[in-house]
Amino acid sequence: MKDYLAAEGRAEHEIIINRSRFIATVQYIDDFDDAQKFVAEIKKKYQTATHNCYAFISNDTGSEQRFSDDGEPQGTAGQPMLEVLKKRNLCHTAVVVTRYFGGVKLGAGGLVSAYTRAVAEALDNAQSVWYKVSKVYEFDCAYTEYQMLQNALKGKQYVVLNTVFGDNVRISVATPAEGSKVFLDDVIDALSGKLTAYEQEAKFIKYDTIYEV
Repeated sequence: MKDYLAAEGRAEHEIIINRSRFIATVQYIDDFDDAQKFVAEIKKKYQTATHNCYAFISNDTGSEQRFSDDGEPQGTAGQPMLEVLKKRNLCHTAVVVTRYFGGVKLGAGGLVSAYTRAVAEALDNAQSVWYKVSKVYEFDCAYTEYQMLQNALKGKQYVVLNTVFGDNVRISVATPAEGSKVFLDDVIDALSGKLTAYEQEAKFIKYDTIYEV
């Protein structure tokens, strides 16, 4: 498992080059099937367009990749679009660039430049977030220590996954794996041992902001 960046939600960006309209739509995707559904959706939305070229990386290792020139000269659209995603270390991200031909041919170099620019500018406008390999801990504490636990978590990199109020308080949190030992030691020390910690299976967790560890 390795940390990765991904587009957050959906973003759209349009540029005009020599009267041709290029509309880039960027989308977070869960998997290969989700990517195909997204591409089909955009093709239907812009079904009168001259081309709907696409590229996507649909898994968390970057190994599952697809692209299409959709009728543009081979190598002038899909592959350059994919290269933009790869250079930005994006996974679980798809992009479709829709082109409405404006009557002026751009040539192979012009097409590569146009499709690359459309994707790059769309990604500049979109938010990217980190999905980091994270340790998941369940903390059990008495209600009298719950405020102490909340204070101990302040300023740390974590995401609350679940909180259950029963006889005691059980809170499930995730924290980036690379700083997890320091995180756990600090929390346990802050509560002077009045806390039970259970480590769960590691998983990918989304972080909008990354702090130094």
